[in-house]
Amino acid sequence: MPENKTDKINEQSDSQEIDVEESFSNDKPEEADAVEITDDSDIKELLAQKDDKYLRLAAEFENYKKRMFRQSEELVHHAEAGVLIDLLDVLDNFERALDSAADKKDFKAFKKGVKMIFEQMKKILDDHNVSQIDTVGKTFDPDLHEAVMQIETDQQPEGVIAQELSGGYKKGKKVIRHAKVGVSSGKKNENNNNNDDESK
Repeated sequence: MPENKTDKINEQSDSQEIDVEESFSNDKPEEADAVEITDDSDIKELLAQKDDKYLRLAAEFENYKKRMFRQSEELVHHAEAGVLIDLLDVLDNFERALDSAADKKDFKAFKKGVKMIFEQMKKILDDHNVSQIDTVGKTFDPDLHEAVMQIETDQQPEGVIAQELSGGYKKGKKVIRHAKVGVSSGKKNENNNNNDDESK
């Protein structure tokens, strides 16, 4: 089955990438076509030229999109690799701490070592612009928090977070994990207390 014209042009674009931006910047505005049309064959030829031009432009743009996608993938890969390398350092320190704990019974020294690793982990997150979401004492915000329970308490007014069950994190302004929290439902209902006492 013969290849159609679009397939051939796409193959040429894949084998020899064309910088669309440069192609556009180098293009000069076309002057009005000064083609003398005498019969139908001239019209067909002119249409064929225009068709070829726009097919090539479409192929160049498709090539440009593929290149941008590959570049985006590479950026993500390098970013992930940087984070993983930093985390491997933390893993090494955890391994050393566990080896040390097997030989010694100095719990205070072990606790100090684990705390240092914890601080190292926090610094890595900070270096990658990852910060923890504030919870206890803050007004519940569904964009930042996930309410998993209600808590009757005198410590916080209704709608304010009274307990953090799992920390939340964001990278810059983008939430990467919502904080799981318990939200205050206000003071414990005294009438409920009285009813509970009467039922006993």
